[in-house]
Amino acid sequence: MKKIILFAILLVSIVGYSQEKDCKKFKNGKYYSSAFPDQYIIRKDSIEETYTDGKLGLVWDVKWLSDCKYELVCKKNYGTEPVPLGYKLVYTIFATEGDCYYMTVFFKNEKYPQGSTFQRGVCLMND
Repeated sequence: MKKIILFAILLVSIVGYSQEKDCKKFKNGKYYSSAFPDQYIIRKDSIEETYTDGKLGLVWDVKWLSDCKYELVCKKNYGTEPVPLGYKLVYTIFATEGDCYYMTVFFKNEKYPQGSTFQRGVCLMND
């Protein structure tokens, strides 16, 4: 009986704690990822720019598919990354925490013709 009560308490606490995602606040801004300290991105409306060591490397078209899902298509490459023009990435934000969000990124390439995913977190830069 104690196990059933503990399970019920655990279940109620898990169901009762559902974090509300506020993805809209991440549609524009300057972002960084601790995994890539020499890079940052600037997203303004339907354009995203990727900077490495302070130099513009990539320009992406941004298409919001929903409040928490967007597609990037490489529009310009200034030679800092091996990304072909027209390359697509689909980002799905699955969690937000303060000025940070965490997403799953879907992509296809020669190595993964059926597609693959990875996860990453980014945060707003306050400068």
